[in-house]
Amino acid sequence: MSKQAPAPWKRQLLAGSLLGVALTALAGCAYWNLWDGDPAASLPDSGKWVVLPMRSFVSRDDIAVEGMQLCTVRQCGYDAAIERFTVKGRDAAIWERALTEPRQLAALVGKPYPKSVLPKPEVSAEPFTAGKWTGIQFAMTGGKKAHHFNSFVVGERNQNGTTFVVVIAAHEDIAKKLVLEATQ
Repeated sequence: MSKQAPAPWKRQLLAGSLLGVALTALAGCAYWNLWDGDPAASLPDSGKWVVLPMRSFVSRDDIAVEGMQLCTVRQCGYDAAIERFTVKGRDAAIWERALTEPRQLAALVGKPYPKSVLPKPEVSAEPFTAGKWTGIQFAMTGGKKAHHFNSFVVGERNQNGTTFVVVIAAHEDIAKKLVLEATQ
């Protein structure tokens, strides 16, 4: 019994497939950093927090996402999310300025969509500081079921631009605890 060599087109298909797999693997190594997530901060019960790969969704060169984490009531006993990112260049100053005008920001966030049948959400924003970090504390209630959340957005200028930490949680005391721990 003699073995026949594969047809030339089969060899080319096999070689092309192997080359495609090799190139995909090589590209995957180069872009893994985009899909791999890092923690935003050292948090309580850090093993329960899910690290999300947000870098892959930010296409602006002037924003660098350091990390985003999420914890659900099932894992931590509360729902919360935290993100840390750095804004560079002129946009850093724009973001910083927005955080110094909490009432204007609250009015903008609370503005209902023109065709919405839902009532206008209730939004409050107050100045907030945590050491060198300055920003605002948001509270918002609205939507079909009048959901409520609390958020802290704080920034600190550094040599790379301005680093911001955003914390969102249903309960104010949890959100405040998380933002204080994230800015240590």
